[in-house]
Amino acid sequence: MGGNTGHDVINALDNAVMGPTYRAGLMRHWALEKLRALEKEHAVQSVAFENLGPPRLSKLLHEADLLRRTYGTMDSVRAGQPSEMSRRLGEEVSRDPSRRREIVSIGIPILLPDGRLLRGPETKIPAVVAGAEAYEVSADRVEAWAWAGWVDLREANMVRWKERFARIHADMEAIPERDTSSRFLRDRQFWGEGGVIQPGKVVGWIFATEEQGARMK
Repeated sequence: MGGNTGHDVINALDNAVMGPTYRAGLMRHWALEKLRALEKEHAVQSVAFENLGPPRLSKLLHEADLLRRTYGTMDSVRAGQPSEMSRRLGEEVSRDPSRRREIVSIGIPILLPDGRLLRGPETKIPAVVAGAEAYEVSADRVEAWAWAGWVDLREANMVRWKERFARIHADMEAIPERDTSSRFLRDRQFWGEGGVIQPGKVVGWIFATEEQGARMK
């Protein structure tokens, strides 16, 4: 019909936006160094904050952080039993009020292993309703909300995390040990020889690989 489509808009933006630069890579390194120094100075482990972006990003970061605090490495998670993982993460949340506050204060509820929900005065998912409006709660909606923006400590979600770390391990093992080229971004060095869970890297992998959000530039 001769009209423009969304594809034209995306193509125009793609041609107008600069690609990654060498300086940007250096600045990222410096920013991470400063963040680590601030964490050490103030004795905190920063995970996610209110203006980070979609609630799913904060939810995944906090789940990965709880796994890091409880299990330490991806290998330990791969060797764990989902029911035991669920129980241990629930105990971690129960015993650490500061961790609970940090999560619920940014509008991310915590779905406990037994199905109870911990929340603050505001939740990002589901979206706030106005006036006398209310949401009808159903099993399907609870699953959708938990996927989109609740820290989910139930056994089924622990199965997902085990599968993720198993896939990451398989991807690493598929790279020849002596291959030091730039062909592979997420190699053994990227993840670290000890396999310590790094929430930011893990969630980046989830968005790029599991959810097929990888970009060429």
